[in-house]
Amino acid sequence: SYSVVPRVPGGELSPDQLIALGVTANKYGLYSKITGAQRVDLFGASKHELPDIWEDLGKAGFESGHAYGKALRTVKSCV
Repeated sequence: SYSVVPRVPGGELSPDQLIALGVTANKYGLYSKITGAQRVDLFGASKHELPDIWEDLGKAGFESGHAYGKALRTVKSCV
């Protein structure tokens, strides 16, 4: 299975984005985890579901969080 990791700049989500994550997770039977990098990871996606999941999340303003690779991935923030 695959994980879906939307970009969450500074860990800040709007209420509508938070709802979209929950609706998408329920729709595709995914489970979620809030990470130390201030993101919400969705786990358990099938490969064929990925385009539809990203389409749903894109409508809520999400883009890929680039979870893996040797690059700057996230900047944590404090309030």
